[in-house]
Amino acid sequence: MEAHLATYRIRDRRVIFVDTPGFDDTLRTDTEVLRDIVNWLNVTYAQNIKLTGIIYLHGINVPRVTGSAHTNMRLFRELCGDESMASVVLATTHWSRSAAERASQESRHEQLVADDAFWRRMERNGARVFKHDQGETTARAIVQYLLDRVREGGGGGGMNLRVQREMAEGRTLDQTAVGIALERRIEEMRLAYERELGNLKRELDEARQQTAQNQQRIEEINEDRLRLEGRLNEEKAARRQLRKNLKELQRERSEEQRRKHRDRQPTPRKRSQGQKECIVM
Repeated sequence: MEAHLATYRIRDRRVIFVDTPGFDDTLRTDTEVLRDIVNWLNVTYAQNIKLTGIIYLHGINVPRVTGSAHTNMRLFRELCGDESMASVVLATTHWSRSAAERASQESRHEQLVADDAFWRRMERNGARVFKHDQGETTARAIVQYLLDRVREGGGGGGMNLRVQREMAEGRTLDQTAVGIALERRIEEMRLAYERELGNLKRELDEARQQTAQNQQRIEEINEDRLRLEGRLNEEKAARRQLRKNLKELQRERSEEQRRKHRDRQPTPRKRSQGQKECIVM
């Protein structure tokens, strides 16, 4: 996770943007991504620093919403909680300048908003949908909207996410709403891997019963089998990582920092007296 200070003040506030990793990363498991996000959120919660809002970006140039995208959206929704949706912005990006492509993207945008499994439920609970299609102009409009939400709330405003409150209650990560949703996803993946592994084993037995010409295919099947077995082991490890409480997550984070000799996650700074600051994820 990386924190970036805005180059200028917005509505007389110093704005800090926190760039969070996304689920479905090619290099890290969803559990590792969730743990990084929750660790950072736990630090802000302990210091009584509240988020101004969360901005979720979706590329409108993606032709269709995949099952994986729906699952990621469910994890995001459980991470925030319905009660926090009034401080969430859902924005589409990568709009085309071509009139023909723009028409197709407008239709796609409407589908995202109408899809109950994607944005409709969140919008119903207070999330605001934006088209981020005019560079700095729409970027400023999004941030100003979130700042106005805080000002309307009074008393400094800000929000705490559902996962922050759940962890503060003493739950382990797998007992939180987002942890339960992630464990369900891990189980679905495990069953899919085991089915694929069973098919490979049957194909391997058939190949061995035939001529030596199948030797190359046998080697390919063995490679696929080892790959799937590795993924199954990764999913088992991911489940173990979910069974951590707040203190265990903090201890692991400290150990990782010492081992790598550098802080790879930004630690939010406490606000000095009289300082106006907002944090946007």
